[in-house]
Amino acid sequence: MYSYQDRIKYSEVDANLDLTYFGLVNYMQNCSCFHSDDVGVGVYYLAPKKLGWFVTSYEIHIKRLPRYSEKVKVCTWPYQVRGMMAHRLYSIETEDGEVLVYADSLWVLMDLDKLKPSRFTEEIAKAYPEDASLPQFDLNHNKLRLSADIEKVGEFTVTDRYLDTNNHMNNSHYIDVTRYYLPEQSFNTININYKKAALLDDKLDVYIGKIEQGYQVVLKKEDEVYTIVEYK
Repeated sequence: MYSYQDRIKYSEVDANLDLTYFGLVNYMQNCSCFHSDDVGVGVYYLAPKKLGWFVTSYEIHIKRLPRYSEKVKVCTWPYQVRGMMAHRLYSIETEDGEVLVYADSLWVLMDLDKLKPSRFTEEIAKAYPEDASLPQFDLNHNKLRLSADIEKVGEFTVTDRYLDTNNHMNNSHYIDVTRYYLPEQSFNTININYKKAALLDDKLDVYIGKIEQGYQVVLKKEDEVYTIVEYK
């Protein structure tokens, strides 16, 4: 298990002083990056090799959103690190150990020149050993399916402010874009499937549909699905 301590900042909260979904995903992403950096296979190791991690899915469960000025502990556990893919569990906890948020994710290591999955180097494989402390969170592992009952509600263009070091739209921005179109903002579960990475100047259409217990928001370019997000 890897963890770091932080404090919820005013720039990261909404009008109710709760951490935004955008900020929530960034805390988990930062924890992954810090972990990889500290075990020697982070951004400075990957970049010269033209390698990068792409997330393919998140399953996020929210018991309570952290609030402004609250001190938190962000934790991550890599597991099933094999071949070209790896899972990561996360939790965000209070100072006294109350779990506010937990999540699972699936990542693939990509060759950035060929835009194809790449097998782990020996250093990467050794950096993430099996962890006996892996928690047993209540997860669904449901694969999202495109709803037939969705309608177009907007569109947006990917600008440089959305890009990360892989020159793709950063995974947290998909949350920020899609939640803008929701008729409500209070949810207990967010499931995300990333189908295709959005690039600079891509023009994406936003679709939304009502599903059981919540909403499905879809980002598409013509008939190609880039991302499906379900809020419940």
